[in-house]
Amino acid sequence: MRFKFVLPLPRFVFHPFTAAVIAAIHVYLAYGHFAALATGQVEWVHIWKGFGALFGAYVFAALASRRMPALARHAHPEFNGGSGPATRDVGIQPMRY
Repeated sequence: MRFKFVLPLPRFVFHPFTAAVIAAIHVYLAYGHFAALATGQVEWVHIWKGFGALFGAYVFAALASRRMPALARHAHPEFNGGSGPATRDVGIQPMRY
């Protein structure tokens, strides 16, 4: 099923490398807030910002991994109709933007 919801993000954010970097930054930000909670600064701000950053990391990690199977098909010729026992067709079409 294809959803009609579109994220209002610039096109470069949907590149797998950029999305992975943004996901890593969100993990770093979540770590900072959860570390503050672990040291005894139990404040509502650290709770919601920590979990919000983790959710952001999840979203951008999902965006980063969305095109990885299509990129793997281009990087590994055995997935593209090579011969031998390792040949298989993963049936994934590359994303078009």
